[in-house]
Amino acid sequence: MKKILILKFPFSSLFGGGERHTLLLVEGLRKKGFDFFLVSSCPVLLREFRARKWHARRARVGLEPVSKGALLMWPFTIVYTVLYLSLILSYYRFRKGVTAVYCLSLTEKIAATLPARMLGMRVYWAEHVTFERWLTKNPLRPLYRFLSRCATVIAISAVIREQLTNVIGVPDRSVKLVYCGVDTSRFVMRERRWEHAARFNVGCVARLESEKGIEYLLQAINIIREFVPSVRLIVVGEGSERKKLVWLSEQLGLKEIIQWIGYQREVERWYGYFDAYVLPSVKRESFGVTLVEAMASGVPVVASKIGGTQEIIDPGKTGLLAEPGSGRDLADQLLYLYNNRSEAKEMALRARVKVEERFSLERMERDFYLLFRK
Repeated sequence: MKKILILKFPFSSLFGGGERHTLLLVEGLRKKGFDFFLVSSCPVLLREFRARKWHARRARVGLEPVSKGALLMWPFTIVYTVLYLSLILSYYRFRKGVTAVYCLSLTEKIAATLPARMLGMRVYWAEHVTFERWLTKNPLRPLYRFLSRCATVIAISAVIREQLTNVIGVPDRSVKLVYCGVDTSRFVMRERRWEHAARFNVGCVARLESEKGIEYLLQAINIIREFVPSVRLIVVGEGSERKKLVWLSEQLGLKEIIQWIGYQREVERWYGYFDAYVLPSVKRESFGVTLVEAMASGVPVVASKIGGTQEIIDPGKTGLLAEPGSGRDLADQLLYLYNNRSEAKEMALRARVKVEERFSLERMERDFYLLFRK
């Protein structure tokens, strides 16, 4: 049995695409004979692992060095962090038989890679988000680049792979592209008959944070309702921007046509209520797992033309793209879907085929299996 230690010591903790990706990966590879151990300060992953009765141990090190304050403290905590992580690695290497380490945050990538290699362990880094100032302007960037030669760096999208090699300077041979996958058996396509429907339901599944651009989706709905009075918006997700967004929706007079569902563990059932799906991200979108889930459910999709969404959607074939931060453009794309229902249906059918061919959970598990079995 292949045994892998997962490390994650993030600056902050939210339940997002990276966490969902990790849980799907562990669940899938456990069925193929792998065993995983989690050591982390991330309350989200710890809670989810324990709920599934998987091995999880809480540990604390210094703050992830991605802010000015954390970087100022880094020289005073690095020795402790390296020694502490070395002890953890030694325990799992010699007491549990772990032969590989899977690093999810910058802390352990910097502090645990060399000790792990010295103990004879293979090292894998997962990169789930596009790189911004937290790494491109980070004084630890040269060290990240140097240590990447001792690891296999897994990028979940081509845009991240391109940044790794062209912006950060990671050697191309160190980078592997493995797209996120979704379990297509969980997402059932249903027939959508808009011409007989009492409503046009627009859906969005996202964390309610500023980078997701939900305010622009609200602007789009405000425009659309002048042409489609039956439009309704269903927002599934939770986040720090919720109160602000609810207030904005009330100011726009949208209170009666928006449902704020909150966080849902079994999110797949909500796609069945959507006649169109929107991912209106404005700051970054490394991949867009919920976009793929909507496509797997046979929902016509619209997404901001940003980051990894351009790898998922073939404009006019499997969905539509809109300019980031433009409520007007989002509204135009949604109205196009509403007014061209046969074409929207064809897009949705082609999108489901693309998910099955390129973004299936089986494909993701196979690619990780080939990497981890070495």
